Amino acid sequence: MSSFYTRLKITLGSANSDEHALAALQSDDKVTVSEGKDIVFNPASCAPTTGIILYPGGRCDARAYAPVMRSLASIGYRAFIPDMPLRLAVLDVNRAGKIITRNPDIEKWVIGGHSMGGAMAASYVFKNPGVASGLFFMASYPSGMHAMPDVELPAMMIYGTHDFITRKSEFEASYDRLPAATDFIAIEGGDHYQFGSFGNVEVTATISREEQQRQTAQALTSFLNRI
Repeated sequence: MSSFYTRLKITLGSANSDEHALAALQSDDKVTVSEGKDIVFNPASCAPTTGIILYPGGRCDARAYAPVMRSLASIGYRAFIPDMPLRLAVLDVNRAGKIITRNPDIEKWVIGGHSMGGAMAASYVFKNPGVASGLFFMASYPSGMHAMPDVELPAMMIYGTHDFITRKSEFEASYDRLPAATDFIAIEGGDHYQFGSFGNVEVTATISREEQQRQTAQALTSFLNRI
């Protein structure tokens, strides 16, 4: 299937969360989870000073990203996954600003997203300089309108080598749009969708979902430590 028809199928369809994602939404003695317009993960053992906002991919169920965000909350970060209108971040690009306003106790913000969500997160960061302390992309990149090669901002691009939706050539074409201080993390055998836990998508990865999410959480943890 060509990239065009694959993207058309994604736009018209909807990627839903599976049982693994729903299990990660349960509170326990390490992480408290609340669901509303935003899904919020809070560490139970400390008062976090850094917040992470993840914009979901286009037509993707926000709950699917719970496993990775929960793992970050378990080590001391407050993590947010906005439930976007019609599952499209393009319809509420400024959601990060609303979350920041409602959480004045958070001192630093790291903002990013998956697929279309990453492009929209970059749009927000581009239009609101100084708000974010870091920017990250999962199977995503900024548009040409939001290029920021001269911006002094830590950034990270994480992608799977078996992603046949956002292709390697697209990632490479976007390199000159990224901040100079960008880390590039290739997950060998990873695909487009296993950054989340979806039950109704085509998997092209040669590694397990758990392994791709483990490496994603590990990369984001290193990135947060650098910030």
